[in-house]
Amino acid sequence: MKTTLVHALLLAFVLLLAGSTAPLLAHGFPANCAGTYLTQEGGGARDFWTLSADGTFLGTTSTQPLFNFSNQQGTWKKDGNDGAKGILLAFVFDDDKALASIARIDISLETVGNGCNHVAGSLAVRIFAPDEDPLGPGATSVPPAFTDTFTGNRVK
Repeated sequence: MKTTLVHALLLAFVLLLAGSTAPLLAHGFPANCAGTYLTQEGGGARDFWTLSADGTFLGTTSTQPLFNFSNQQGTWKKDGNDGAKGILLAFVFDDDKALASIARIDISLETVGNGCNHVAGSLAVRIFAPDEDPLGPGATSVPPAFTDTFTGNRVK
């Protein structure tokens, strides 16, 4: 009888967790908006941004070869009912391929229209010396080197 009760409680616990995964998935955006987006920045750059359900944020930008920087990696979280905020980091290299700086890109986006097929928002790029912490307490007080707006479509 004890074993049956323990198994029943364990099963109920597992079912409770399985039925409530939404709060575990990057706090929404909503969670079903996780995916890859092709964006167009106002300044002309094109980006692929992937927002994973676990909060991971990956980026690749058309201007990487021009400005000698790496792919971007970071995180995102829900911001309001239809929006998200994310931080991407990238390594920037000098002409000799040595690490010159670290870029921090703060991104604010929201869904446009019904569903998750279209997004729009803004971004701010801050530059830090290789030995500076782009995630430190004063990081957002560094003036942006560049700001822009964007629109995007979900890759389906």
